Amino acid sequence: MALIVGRLDKSGVEDFRYTLEKALETTEFWKKKFFELDSENLKPEDMASLTEKVKITPHDLYEIDEVWPNYIKKAEVFHTVMRTSGTTGRPKRIPYTRDDRFRTARQVEPWVRKYMDNGDKIASFFPPLPSSSGMFAFGAFEALNAKSAYYQIPIQYLLDKEMLLKELQDIKPTALFCLTATAYNLGLILPESIKKDIQTIVVGGETLTPELARATLELFENAVIIDNFGSTEDAITGYRVITKKKTTEFHFEESVVILKDNGDGYDEYKRLYITKVMRNGELTGLPLFNYDIGDLARVVDGEVRNIIRVKDVISLAGAKLHIDQVMEIVFDHPDLLDFVIIYHPLSPRNPKPKATIRVAYSGKKPAGIEDEVRELIYEANNPVRYEVEESKQAELTIEAVPLEKLKEGLPRKLGKTKRIYIVGRDL
Repeated sequence: MALIVGRLDKSGVEDFRYTLEKALETTEFWKKKFFELDSENLKPEDMASLTEKVKITPHDLYEIDEVWPNYIKKAEVFHTVMRTSGTTGRPKRIPYTRDDRFRTARQVEPWVRKYMDNGDKIASFFPPLPSSSGMFAFGAFEALNAKSAYYQIPIQYLLDKEMLLKELQDIKPTALFCLTATAYNLGLILPESIKKDIQTIVVGGETLTPELARATLELFENAVIIDNFGSTEDAITGYRVITKKKTTEFHFEESVVILKDNGDGYDEYKRLYITKVMRNGELTGLPLFNYDIGDLARVVDGEVRNIIRVKDVISLAGAKLHIDQVMEIVFDHPDLLDFVIIYHPLSPRNPKPKATIRVAYSGKKPAGIEDEVRELIYEANNPVRYEVEESKQAELTIEAVPLEKLKEGLPRKLGKTKRIYIVGRDL
Protein backbone atom coordinates (compact mmCIF):
# COMPACT_ATOMS: atom_id res chain seq x y z
CA MET A 1 0.00 0.00 0.00
CA ALA A 2 1.32 3.45 -0.94
CA LEU A 3 0.60 6.94 0.33
CA ILE A 4 1.01 9.78 -2.17
CA VAL A 5 1.46 13.37 -0.99
CA GLY A 6 2.55 16.66 -2.48
CA ARG A 7 1.56 18.52 -5.64
CA LEU A 8 -1.42 16.52 -6.85
CA ASP A 9 -3.98 19.18 -7.84
CA LYS A 10 -5.07 19.77 -11.43
CA SER A 11 -2.28 22.22 -12.23
CA GLY A 12 0.20 19.83 -10.62
CA VAL A 13 -0.92 17.04 -12.95
CA GLU A 14 -0.54 19.31 -15.98
CA ASP A 15 2.94 20.36 -14.89
CA PHE A 16 3.88 16.75 -14.18
CA ARG A 17 3.02 15.89 -17.76
CA TYR A 18 5.09 18.82 -19.03
CA THR A 19 8.05 17.74 -16.84
CA LEU A 20 7.79 14.17 -18.12
CA GLU A 21 7.55 15.29 -21.74
CA LYS A 22 10.64 17.48 -21.36
CA ALA A 23 12.60 14.70 -19.62
CA LEU A 24 11.77 12.16 -22.34
CA GLU A 25 12.73 14.68 -25.01
CA THR A 26 16.12 15.58 -23.54
CA THR A 27 17.38 12.87 -21.18
CA GLU A 28 18.66 9.43 -22.23
CA PHE A 29 18.18 7.96 -18.76
CA TRP A 30 14.44 8.64 -18.73
CA LYS A 31 13.95 7.56 -22.35
CA LYS A 32 15.16 4.11 -21.29
CA LYS A 33 13.23 4.01 -18.01
CA PHE A 34 9.89 4.94 -19.61
CA PHE A 35 10.41 2.78 -22.70
CA GLU A 36 7.27 0.75 -23.55
CA LEU A 37 5.15 2.74 -21.07
CA ASP A 38 2.18 4.85 -22.10
CA SER A 39 3.84 8.04 -20.89
CA GLU A 40 1.27 10.35 -22.51
CA ASN A 41 -1.45 9.18 -20.12
CA LEU A 42 0.62 8.79 -16.97
CA LYS A 43 -0.56 10.67 -13.89
CA PRO A 44 1.50 11.39 -10.76
CA GLU A 45 -0.42 8.70 -8.86
CA ASP A 46 0.65 6.09 -11.42
CA MET A 47 4.26 6.50 -10.33
CA ALA A 48 3.51 4.52 -7.16
CA SER A 49 3.14 1.30 -9.13
CA LEU A 50 6.38 1.95 -11.03
CA THR A 51 8.92 2.32 -8.21
CA GLU A 52 10.74 -0.89 -9.17
CA LYS A 53 11.00 -0.06 -12.89
CA VAL A 54 10.98 3.73 -13.04
CA LYS A 55 13.28 5.28 -10.44
CA ILE A 56 16.67 6.88 -9.97
CA THR A 57 19.16 6.34 -7.14
CA PRO A 58 22.13 8.38 -5.85
CA HIS A 59 24.51 5.98 -7.61
CA ASP A 60 22.84 6.71 -10.96
CA LEU A 61 23.81 10.37 -10.65
CA TYR A 62 27.41 9.60 -11.56
CA GLU A 63 26.26 8.69 -15.11
CA ILE A 64 26.29 12.29 -16.27
CA ASP A 65 26.03 11.49 -20.01
CA GLU A 66 22.69 9.76 -19.44
CA VAL A 67 21.27 11.61 -16.43
CA TRP A 68 21.92 15.24 -17.40
CA PRO A 69 19.51 16.64 -20.02
CA ASN A 70 20.84 17.78 -23.40
CA TYR A 71 20.34 21.48 -22.67
CA ILE A 72 22.64 21.15 -19.64
CA LYS A 73 25.32 19.07 -21.38
CA LYS A 74 25.36 21.52 -24.30
CA ALA A 75 25.33 24.56 -21.97
CA GLU A 76 22.24 26.00 -23.63
CA VAL A 77 21.12 27.54 -20.33
CA PHE A 78 23.16 28.99 -17.51
CA HIS A 79 23.51 26.62 -14.56
CA THR A 80 25.43 26.24 -11.35
CA VAL A 81 27.01 22.83 -10.73
CA MET A 82 26.76 21.98 -7.06
CA ARG A 83 28.85 19.35 -5.36
CA THR A 84 27.66 16.84 -2.79
CA SER A 85 29.93 14.86 -0.49
CA GLY A 86 28.88 11.63 -2.19
CA THR A 87 28.12 8.25 -0.64
CA THR A 88 30.80 6.13 -2.29
CA GLY A 89 33.96 8.11 -1.69
CA ARG A 90 33.62 10.56 -4.58
CA PRO A 91 31.36 13.58 -5.08
CA LYS A 92 28.18 13.81 -7.09
CA ARG A 93 27.67 16.96 -9.15
CA ILE A 94 24.20 18.39 -9.67
CA PRO A 95 23.25 21.11 -12.19
CA TYR A 96 20.97 23.86 -10.85
CA THR A 97 19.25 26.34 -13.18
CA ARG A 98 17.58 29.72 -12.72
CA ASP A 99 14.23 27.94 -12.96
CA ASP A 100 15.30 25.65 -10.14
CA ARG A 101 15.92 28.76 -8.06
CA PHE A 102 12.36 29.93 -8.67
CA ARG A 103 11.08 26.46 -7.87
CA THR A 104 13.01 26.45 -4.58
CA ALA A 105 11.41 29.80 -3.77
CA ARG A 106 7.97 28.25 -4.23
CA GLN A 107 8.97 25.34 -1.99
CA VAL A 108 9.86 27.61 0.92
CA GLU A 109 7.42 30.46 0.35
CA PRO A 110 4.72 29.36 2.87
CA TRP A 111 7.03 29.44 5.87
CA VAL A 112 9.09 32.38 4.60
CA ARG A 113 5.99 34.58 4.26
CA LYS A 114 4.72 33.59 7.70
CA TYR A 115 7.94 33.64 9.73
CA MET A 116 10.66 35.48 7.78
CA ASP A 117 9.11 38.28 5.73
CA ASN A 118 9.27 41.01 8.36
CA GLY A 119 12.74 42.51 8.26
CA ASP A 120 14.57 39.52 9.75
CA LYS A 121 18.35 39.41 9.94
CA ILE A 122 19.47 35.91 9.04
CA ALA A 123 22.80 34.59 10.30
CA SER A 124 23.65 31.75 7.92
CA PHE A 125 26.18 29.10 8.98
CA PHE A 126 26.00 27.08 5.80
CA PRO A 127 29.29 26.57 3.92
CA PRO A 128 30.31 29.27 1.43
CA LEU A 129 28.30 29.50 -1.77
CA PRO A 130 27.75 27.69 -4.07
CA SER A 131 27.05 25.00 -1.46
CA SER A 132 23.61 23.53 -2.09
CA SER A 133 22.19 24.60 1.29
CA GLY A 134 23.49 28.14 0.93
CA MET A 135 22.39 28.39 -2.69
CA PHE A 136 18.87 27.23 -1.85
CA ALA A 137 18.53 29.70 1.02
CA PHE A 138 20.10 32.69 -0.72
CA GLY A 139 18.55 32.03 -4.12
CA ALA A 140 15.05 31.34 -2.84
CA PHE A 141 14.91 34.43 -0.61
CA GLU A 142 16.21 36.58 -3.44
CA ALA A 143 13.68 35.14 -5.89
CA LEU A 144 10.88 35.84 -3.40
CA ASN A 145 12.22 39.32 -2.70
CA ALA A 146 11.58 38.54 0.96
CA LYS A 147 11.96 41.47 3.33
CA SER A 148 14.97 39.93 5.03
CA ALA A 149 18.74 40.41 5.25
CA TYR A 150 20.99 37.40 4.63
CA TYR A 151 24.34 37.47 6.45
CA GLN A 152 26.81 34.79 5.39
CA ILE A 153 28.88 34.02 8.50
CA PRO A 154 32.33 32.47 7.86
CA ILE A 155 31.88 28.92 9.04
CA GLN A 156 35.36 29.06 10.59
CA TYR A 157 33.89 31.38 13.24
CA LEU A 158 32.31 28.32 14.82
CA LEU A 159 35.87 27.47 15.88
CA ASP A 160 36.49 30.83 17.53
CA LYS A 161 33.92 31.86 20.13
CA GLU A 162 35.31 35.39 20.47
CA MET A 163 35.08 36.11 16.73
CA LEU A 164 31.65 34.48 16.58
CA LEU A 165 30.26 36.64 19.38
CA LYS A 166 31.69 39.84 17.86
CA GLU A 167 30.08 39.02 14.53
CA LEU A 168 26.68 38.22 16.02
CA GLN A 169 26.74 41.25 18.30
CA ASP A 170 27.29 43.44 15.22
CA ILE A 171 24.58 41.72 13.19
CA LYS A 172 21.98 41.28 15.97
CA PRO A 173 20.36 38.33 14.13
CA THR A 174 16.73 37.34 14.52
CA ALA A 175 17.13 34.04 12.66
CA LEU A 176 19.67 31.25 12.33
CA PHE A 177 20.19 29.05 9.26
CA CYS A 178 22.39 26.05 10.00
CA LEU A 179 22.69 22.30 10.30
CA THR A 180 20.59 20.65 13.00
CA ALA A 181 23.51 19.85 15.27
CA THR A 182 24.99 23.33 14.87
CA ALA A 183 21.77 24.95 16.13
CA TYR A 184 21.89 22.90 19.31
CA ASN A 185 25.59 23.61 19.84
CA LEU A 186 25.05 27.35 19.32
CA GLY A 187 22.38 27.23 22.00
CA LEU A 188 25.01 25.94 24.43
CA ILE A 189 27.57 28.70 23.79
CA LEU A 190 25.68 31.88 22.88
CA PRO A 191 24.79 34.40 25.62
CA GLU A 192 21.16 35.07 26.49
CA SER A 193 21.42 38.59 25.04
CA ILE A 194 21.79 37.03 21.57
CA LYS A 195 19.58 33.97 22.02
CA LYS A 196 16.53 35.91 23.19
CA ASP A 197 16.37 37.78 19.84
CA ILE A 198 16.31 34.58 17.79
CA GLN A 199 12.75 34.02 16.55
CA THR A 200 13.29 31.45 13.80
CA ILE A 201 15.78 28.59 13.49
CA VAL A 202 15.93 26.97 10.06
CA VAL A 203 17.65 23.59 10.14
CA GLY A 204 18.10 20.55 7.94
CA GLY A 205 20.61 18.01 6.74
CA GLU A 206 19.98 15.35 9.37
CA THR A 207 17.22 13.77 11.41
CA LEU A 208 15.70 16.08 14.00
CA THR A 209 14.48 13.93 16.87
CA PRO A 210 11.79 15.11 19.31
CA GLU A 211 14.38 15.10 22.09
CA LEU A 212 16.81 17.32 20.19
CA ALA A 213 14.03 19.67 19.07
CA ARG A 214 12.85 20.12 22.67
CA ALA A 215 16.40 20.68 23.89
CA THR A 216 17.04 23.29 21.17
CA LEU A 217 13.82 25.18 21.89
CA GLU A 218 14.63 25.21 25.59
CA LEU A 219 17.90 26.96 24.74
CA PHE A 220 16.19 29.45 22.37
CA GLU A 221 13.08 30.32 24.34
CA ASN A 222 11.53 32.71 21.79
CA ALA A 223 12.18 30.65 18.65
CA VAL A 224 10.30 28.30 16.36
CA ILE A 225 12.10 25.64 14.31
CA ILE A 226 11.61 25.18 10.58
CA ASP A 227 12.80 21.64 9.89
CA ASN A 228 13.59 21.25 6.19
CA PHE A 229 13.82 17.93 4.38
CA GLY A 230 16.02 18.65 1.41
CA SER A 231 18.73 17.38 -0.88
CA THR A 232 20.97 18.88 -3.52
CA GLU A 233 18.95 16.94 -6.10
CA ASP A 234 15.52 18.42 -5.22
CA ALA A 235 16.18 21.45 -2.98
CA ILE A 236 13.62 21.73 -0.13
CA THR A 237 11.27 18.83 -0.83
CA GLY A 238 9.33 19.32 2.41
CA TYR A 239 9.19 21.19 5.70
CA ARG A 240 7.49 21.15 9.10
CA VAL A 241 7.20 23.73 11.87
CA ILE A 242 8.09 22.90 15.48
CA THR A 243 7.14 25.01 18.49
CA LYS A 244 7.21 24.23 22.18
CA LYS A 245 3.55 23.21 22.00
CA LYS A 246 3.13 21.65 18.57
CA THR A 247 4.84 19.89 15.69
CA THR A 248 3.11 20.06 12.31
CA GLU A 249 3.16 17.35 9.69
CA PHE A 250 5.55 17.70 6.74
CA HIS A 251 4.27 19.80 3.83
CA PHE A 252 5.41 19.11 0.26
CA GLU A 253 4.85 22.08 -2.04
CA GLU A 254 6.44 21.33 -5.43
CA SER A 255 7.19 17.60 -5.48
CA VAL A 256 5.14 14.41 -5.63
CA VAL A 257 6.26 12.10 -2.82
CA ILE A 258 5.35 8.42 -2.77
CA LEU A 259 5.66 6.54 0.51
CA LYS A 260 5.76 2.74 0.42
CA ASP A 261 6.35 0.04 3.00
CA ASN A 262 10.06 -0.46 3.51
CA GLY A 263 9.79 -4.22 3.93
CA ASP A 264 11.25 -4.14 7.43
CA GLY A 265 8.05 -4.92 9.33
CA TYR A 266 7.67 -1.44 10.80
CA ASP A 267 4.37 -0.21 9.34
CA GLU A 268 4.83 3.41 10.44
CA TYR A 269 8.07 3.81 8.48
CA LYS A 270 7.76 4.24 4.72
CA ARG A 271 10.42 4.55 2.04
CA LEU A 272 10.41 7.87 0.18
CA TYR A 273 10.33 8.24 -3.60
CA ILE A 274 10.54 11.83 -4.88
CA THR A 275 9.30 13.16 -8.23
CA LYS A 276 10.31 16.72 -9.09
CA VAL A 277 7.52 18.73 -10.74
CA MET A 278 8.45 21.78 -12.80
CA ARG A 279 6.05 24.49 -13.95
CA ASN A 280 5.16 24.69 -17.65
CA GLY A 281 8.01 26.25 -19.64
CA GLU A 282 10.70 25.79 -16.98
CA LEU A 283 13.89 23.73 -17.31
CA THR A 284 15.34 21.85 -14.39
CA GLY A 285 18.99 20.92 -14.24
CA LEU A 286 18.17 17.38 -13.14
CA PRO A 287 14.84 15.66 -13.92
CA LEU A 288 13.79 13.29 -11.13
CA PHE A 289 11.10 10.61 -11.13
CA ASN A 290 10.79 8.31 -8.10
CA TYR A 291 14.13 9.41 -6.67
CA ASP A 292 15.01 6.65 -4.20
CA ILE A 293 17.22 8.64 -1.87
CA GLY A 294 17.02 5.94 0.83
CA ASP A 295 15.29 8.07 3.46
CA LEU A 296 12.35 6.89 5.55
CA ALA A 297 9.22 8.78 6.58
CA ARG A 298 7.34 8.15 9.81
CA VAL A 299 3.66 8.22 8.89
CA VAL A 300 0.95 8.57 11.56
CA ASP A 301 -2.74 8.74 10.61
CA GLY A 302 -1.84 9.49 7.01
CA GLU A 303 0.51 12.37 7.85
CA VAL A 304 4.31 12.50 7.55
CA ARG A 305 5.40 13.32 11.10
CA ASN A 306 9.15 12.86 10.77
CA ILE A 307 11.78 11.97 8.19
CA ILE A 308 14.73 9.77 9.06
CA ARG A 309 17.64 10.70 6.85
CA VAL A 310 19.65 8.38 4.64
CA LYS A 311 20.07 5.00 6.25
CA ASP A 312 23.46 3.52 7.02
CA VAL A 313 24.84 6.89 8.03
CA ILE A 314 26.19 8.46 11.18
CA SER A 315 26.22 12.18 11.89
CA LEU A 316 29.30 13.86 13.31
CA ALA A 317 28.11 17.35 14.32
CA GLY A 318 26.09 17.63 11.13
CA ALA A 319 28.65 16.09 8.75
CA LYS A 320 27.46 12.71 7.50
CA LEU A 321 29.68 9.66 7.28
CA HIS A 322 28.01 7.09 5.04
CA ILE A 323 28.73 3.42 5.51
CA ASP A 324 29.26 3.14 1.73
CA GLN A 325 32.25 5.44 2.02
CA VAL A 326 33.87 3.32 4.72
CA MET A 327 32.95 0.11 2.90
CA GLU A 328 34.67 1.21 -0.29
CA ILE A 329 37.80 2.29 1.58
CA VAL A 330 38.09 -0.92 3.60
CA PHE A 331 37.16 -3.47 0.95
CA ASP A 332 39.37 -1.83 -1.69
CA HIS A 333 42.36 -1.91 0.67
CA PRO A 334 44.72 -4.88 0.12
CA ASP A 335 45.45 -5.33 3.85
CA LEU A 336 41.95 -4.90 5.36
CA LEU A 337 39.17 -7.46 5.57
CA ASP A 338 36.23 -6.02 7.48
CA PHE A 339 35.01 -3.23 9.78
CA VAL A 340 32.39 -2.10 12.29
CA ILE A 341 31.45 1.37 13.55
CA ILE A 342 30.73 2.07 17.22
CA TYR A 343 28.66 5.24 17.42
CA HIS A 344 27.84 7.61 20.30
CA PRO A 345 25.06 9.80 18.78
CA LEU A 346 24.28 13.41 19.54
CA SER A 347 21.66 13.90 22.24
CA PRO A 348 20.90 16.47 24.94
CA ARG A 349 23.05 14.35 27.26
CA ASN A 350 25.84 13.90 24.71
CA PRO A 351 26.51 17.16 22.82
CA LYS A 352 29.64 15.80 21.13
CA PRO A 353 28.98 12.80 18.84
CA LYS A 354 31.74 10.20 18.60
CA ALA A 355 32.50 7.31 16.27
CA THR A 356 35.08 4.54 16.41
CA ILE A 357 35.74 2.77 13.13
CA ARG A 358 37.28 -0.59 13.96
CA VAL A 359 39.02 -2.11 10.92
CA ALA A 360 40.25 -5.70 10.78
CA TYR A 361 43.40 -7.15 9.26
CA SER A 362 44.88 -10.65 9.02
CA GLY A 363 48.39 -11.53 10.10
CA LYS A 364 50.76 -8.65 10.81
CA LYS A 365 49.31 -5.21 11.47
CA PRO A 366 49.95 -2.89 8.49
CA ALA A 367 52.17 0.03 9.50
CA GLY A 368 50.35 3.35 9.81
CA ILE A 369 47.00 1.84 8.82
CA GLU A 370 44.92 3.98 11.22
CA ASP A 371 46.28 7.24 9.80
CA GLU A 372 45.85 5.96 6.26
CA VAL A 373 42.17 5.08 6.78
CA ARG A 374 41.52 8.42 8.45
CA GLU A 375 43.05 10.34 5.53
CA LEU A 376 41.04 8.31 3.02
CA ILE A 377 37.84 9.18 4.88
CA TYR A 378 38.76 12.86 4.97
CA GLU A 379 39.61 12.79 1.28
CA ALA A 380 36.21 11.26 0.48
CA ASN A 381 34.20 13.49 2.83
CA ASN A 382 35.62 16.92 3.55
CA PRO A 383 32.76 17.97 5.92
CA VAL A 384 33.82 15.18 8.27
CA ARG A 385 37.38 16.51 8.26
CA TYR A 386 36.07 19.96 9.17
CA GLU A 387 33.79 18.86 12.03
CA VAL A 388 36.29 16.42 13.52
CA GLU A 389 39.76 17.79 12.88
CA GLU A 390 39.17 21.54 12.56
CA SER A 391 36.08 22.41 14.58
CA LYS A 392 36.50 19.56 17.11
CA GLN A 393 32.71 19.36 17.49
CA ALA A 394 32.90 15.59 17.00
CA GLU A 395 35.35 12.76 17.52
CA LEU A 396 36.48 10.08 15.08
CA THR A 397 38.79 7.26 16.14
CA ILE A 398 40.28 4.59 13.87
CA GLU A 399 41.21 1.34 15.57
CA ALA A 400 42.93 -1.54 13.75
CA VAL A 401 42.55 -5.04 15.24
CA PRO A 402 43.10 -8.65 14.14
CA LEU A 403 40.03 -10.09 12.41
CA GLU A 404 39.20 -12.41 15.31
CA LYS A 405 38.86 -9.42 17.65
CA LEU A 406 36.69 -7.28 15.36
CA LYS A 407 33.43 -7.96 17.22
CA GLU A 408 34.68 -8.21 20.75
CA GLY A 409 32.80 -6.12 23.32
CA LEU A 410 30.43 -4.44 20.87
CA PRO A 411 27.32 -2.64 22.19
CA ARG A 412 24.16 -4.70 21.95
CA LYS A 413 22.12 -2.10 20.10
CA LEU A 414 22.38 -2.20 16.32
CA GLY A 415 21.83 0.75 14.05
CA LYS A 416 20.00 0.30 10.76
CA THR A 417 22.84 -1.92 9.56
CA LYS A 418 24.72 -4.79 11.16
CA ARG A 419 27.94 -2.78 10.89
CA ILE A 420 26.86 0.16 13.06
CA TYR A 421 26.51 -0.35 16.82
CA ILE A 422 24.90 2.34 18.96
CA VAL A 423 26.11 3.37 22.40
CA GLY A 424 23.34 4.95 24.46
CA ARG A 425 20.23 6.41 22.86
CA ASP A 426 19.77 5.80 19.15
CA LEU A 427 18.92 8.84 17.06
